[in-house]
Amino acid sequence: MKSIGRRLKAIYRMQGAYKKFDKELYKKYDESAKDRTKNFLRSKGWEVKDHPNKYAQDLVATKDGKEFLVECEVKLVWNKPKFPFDTIQLPARKEKFFKNRTAFFIWNKALDDAIYFWSDHVKDIKPVEVKNKFVKSGEKFFQIPLDKTKQVSKL
Repeated sequence: MKSIGRRLKAIYRMQGAYKKFDKELYKKYDESAKDRTKNFLRSKGWEVKDHPNKYAQDLVATKDGKEFLVECEVKLVWNKPKFPFDTIQLPARKEKFFKNRTAFFIWNKALDDAIYFWSDHVKDIKPVEVKNKFVKSGEKFFQIPLDKTKQVSKL
């Protein structure tokens, strides 16, 4: 049986190149993005906790017998309140989270505005290759139209 690491690498190869894990960016933004997301969801009455599996989505939200998973990230190129692009890009490597209903929260650099959307609203979008500052060619992204998202501001 293949190890989880080898299976994930095989999946990523099918999806094209991908950004390597950056420990410094993770340390700088991960906990803050999760905390902001927890605060927002708790303000809506959800109970939120960290997911016990560090390789799964970031958070688990529950309320009235309902549950969903939450993935959080920060877009460093988004540095104003209004999102500056026509689509928001989700790395194709995050497709592994589409198996379970997942809310994706993408925060701006200052962590005061976020766009969120549901996995089941974007799972049929075909990923496309997009050059970026981390991977010059080959990385694929879901380009999600903003009308499939909601923005929350000034939390």
